[in-house]
Amino acid sequence: MSAAATTLVVTSPSCISADFYEERARQHRQLRDKLARRSLHVSNLRGLTFVIFAGAAGFSLFGTAGRAGIALSLAALVAFVSLVVQHARVIGAQDLEERWICVNENASARVNRSLWHDLPNTGDRFRDASHPYADDLDLFGRGSLFQRLCVAHTYMGQSRLVELLCGSNDLGPLQQRQNLVQSLAPQLELRQRFEVLALATRETVKKGQELGVPSDLEPLLNWAEAKPSQQRHPWILAAAWALPAITTVSALLCYLGLVSIPLAIAPLALHLFALIKTRPQTQVVIRMLLRTERMVVNVGPLFELLEGCSDLELLQRRLRSGPESPSVALKSLRRIASWFELRHNGLVYPFINLFLLWDVHCILAFEQWQQRHGRHLRTWFDAIGEMEALSSLAGLYHDEPGCCFAEVVGEGCGFEAVSLGHPLLSPEVRINNDVTCLRHGYGLLVTGSNMSGKSTYLRAIGLAAVLGLAGGPVCAKRLRIAQLQVATSMRISDSLAGGVSHFYAELQKLKRVLDAAHGEHSVLFLLDEILHGTNSRERRIGARFILAELLRAGAFGAVSTHDLALCEMSGDLTERLALVHFRESVVNDEMTFDYRLYPGSVTEGNALRLMQRLGIQVPLDAEC
Repeated sequence: MSAAATTLVVTSPSCISADFYEERARQHRQLRDKLARRSLHVSNLRGLTFVIFAGAAGFSLFGTAGRAGIALSLAALVAFVSLVVQHARVIGAQDLEERWICVNENASARVNRSLWHDLPNTGDRFRDASHPYADDLDLFGRGSLFQRLCVAHTYMGQSRLVELLCGSNDLGPLQQRQNLVQSLAPQLELRQRFEVLALATRETVKKGQELGVPSDLEPLLNWAEAKPSQQRHPWILAAAWALPAITTVSALLCYLGLVSIPLAIAPLALHLFALIKTRPQTQVVIRMLLRTERMVVNVGPLFELLEGCSDLELLQRRLRSGPESPSVALKSLRRIASWFELRHNGLVYPFINLFLLWDVHCILAFEQWQQRHGRHLRTWFDAIGEMEALSSLAGLYHDEPGCCFAEVVGEGCGFEAVSLGHPLLSPEVRINNDVTCLRHGYGLLVTGSNMSGKSTYLRAIGLAAVLGLAGGPVCAKRLRIAQLQVATSMRISDSLAGGVSHFYAELQKLKRVLDAAHGEHSVLFLLDEILHGTNSRERRIGARFILAELLRAGAFGAVSTHDLALCEMSGDLTERLALVHFRESVVNDEMTFDYRLYPGSVTEGNALRLMQRLGIQVPLDAEC
């Protein structure tokens, strides 16, 4: 990624309300209800035509209806088959409208801050306690950034969004992602249609229930990238066609009395040998299909939609890597996969498989497809994943007012923001604050009383860095940022099973931050209530040493504390740490917070007042 400055300071559209998406959902509910009535009508007609067919056929065979009855039964049969096909289409359209409703209800919940915590894609399975910042910044889990953003419903899309948020080393050019996000943001119809089609690759949508985990495509991709196994046995291809023909001729000769029965069925031994020889590969393909069948069957329309997006040239390049378009290739794979459905017919399949070598033909067809398209499959699916991840970021830019894109700077400034806010807070209650230019080797010491906004401020800085370097919109009027890694120590969890105390767990996180600062990348550190698990004297000594080490290594960032004695710094720290604070006001014994950042250090805390507020009658100005 280039370190040169890339200016893309563009404000987002006006705020989108929940009512906007509710109206879209209402329109699709009307269409769904109309289709439901039509489905019932077609179902009744289908039943009627079957009764007419059965009755007319019965009277023709056993009564006196004659040719008129035969004609009526044939007409009824044609009508019945036609209605069956039509009914399937109506049910498919009804299912499509259900998915449109789901997409717009979820979009409404995202802009309604009392509902988005109930969105289905929490990303909880991506939580990793060892990650340098994911848990501290609430990237995954209930109430997380992932849950707020994610409109990805495929394994590739969710994985790519995780990579962007977790700062993978191979994210690609930042400005290209910013341009794509900006291009996708106003294309609501395209983004929602893509999401609707992607929903079809998951388990059936059920209102009020969390969707199942997307199918892991690695079995499919690993099979596609492997070398076709039957190429090492060219005789199998010849046997697949020759043996059924020989067996057919033998059966015919036996019927004519020219050969004996044992001689006629002898070729079936070779059939069994061929089936046994190909059985291991057959089982591999069957297991792969069991895990990815829904994706194989339903992914084609996603490729068709992406192939038709002329303004997404960067994504379309990935789709042109193979001999055919992905939509055509996946349609062929879907057709081959459908041949295996014969295995579900326990009465017919054993005989067809033995006589025609059905499994062998299926495997050969799969391997022909594998040889032609297999090495391109991962690239194609990566394009789907990239589209879903960028669409997730574009949705935030479309819905949030006042967002901007990060301006990446090469030198001088590590992090600087104007009117920075926390993206998971509602605009109605969000209070934005500036972050003065944090140069390499400089930082902020944030003080303030309980509940005044220190931790939220630190998380807003961290999430701005994460979203900015992911190529997404940032909840600020302007953000200038260097290429950096985020390292945090904010939320500490002890472990009884692991024998790790709260204080020791914090030390482990601080050690990871120090190690990152001495690495080869610039580091933005965020430390909340540093060393609050030990006594005051050792906390001050340890905290000052850690801060000095971080700044000496060229890291930059912010640290919060309740300990006002930490503000009494000397030497180099005095010049490198700027003091800022949050405060509260007390009116008629009631505390209020404005969540505004002020220069200097806070002068007093509010712990005793909070204790009194909860009914613990501690004196405010006396000692025990």
